[in-house]
Amino acid sequence: MPDPTTDEPLLRELAQRLLNHPHPEGPTSVELFLRRLPESLNVEIPLPAGAQLVGSGLHSRRDDPTYMEAVFDTAREPEEAVTAYAQELSDRGWSSFVPFGGMSGGFMPSGMGIGRSFRRGEEGPVLLIGARARKALPTDLRLRLDWEMIRHMPEMGMPSRPAGYERMPALQPPEDMPTRGGSAGGGGGNWHSEASVETDKPVAYLHAHFAQQLERAGWKRVAGSVDEVAGSSSWELPGDGEWRGMLLVLAMRPGRRFLFVRIESDKASGGGGYSSGPVLIRRP
Repeated sequence: MPDPTTDEPLLRELAQRLLNHPHPEGPTSVELFLRRLPESLNVEIPLPAGAQLVGSGLHSRRDDPTYMEAVFDTAREPEEAVTAYAQELSDRGWSSFVPFGGMSGGFMPSGMGIGRSFRRGEEGPVLLIGARARKALPTDLRLRLDWEMIRHMPEMGMPSRPAGYERMPALQPPEDMPTRGGSAGGGGGNWHSEASVETDKPVAYLHAHFAQQLERAGWKRVAGSVDEVAGSSSWELPGDGEWRGMLLVLAMRPGRRFLFVRIESDKASGGGGYSSGPVLIRRP
């Protein structure tokens, strides 16, 4: 029978050797830390309240850190875990950050998880947070401090950040419900996301499923109606700027439902724009 006392160091060495690999800019190295963060970390980040730290890994190249990833278990649902930790970061001076422009939410493919990114001021790495549900297991919550992203930003140019880019929450379909297509777009005064799901579930079920996620993101329902063919509702968004939103679910044909969400503000300035194909999130 394996002896955990003697096998644990060997397993850690094996994992680190498997994760190390050559790179054109120099060889990479990985250090693994069980139930703790790296002691050499020079960025202070809060630990998510109520979450259990499983461990972390610090990736470096030529002794310079490229990114650190920490894995947590939490009893919270993914949306709740990300929203709560985002608020904690905001209270400590971190602000929402979308490095390459675009919208930070919208309808997400099933199983991809949700995430957001932050930065404190104009210095230091980007902090990415992501959460993914697991069957009969705690939610997988991950934090990633990324120095490499900032190093490459001057090559790509500073991103444009039209008003409202961070206000659209990530919307997850019900578990094991395939998502088809999907697009997103917008500019300074409005943003939208659309997709379709393969299901015969009633419109009312889907509308309620996404409405609950909007409420967890702080949206306040103003009005709406639901029948067998269409479910629509209007919402007020939290924060400044008098942003309003709309959620729409349509029964296009048997076996498919169309999803649409839009936010807009009359006070938001124009300028800038963004469009994309399927909306994806970094896998945590």
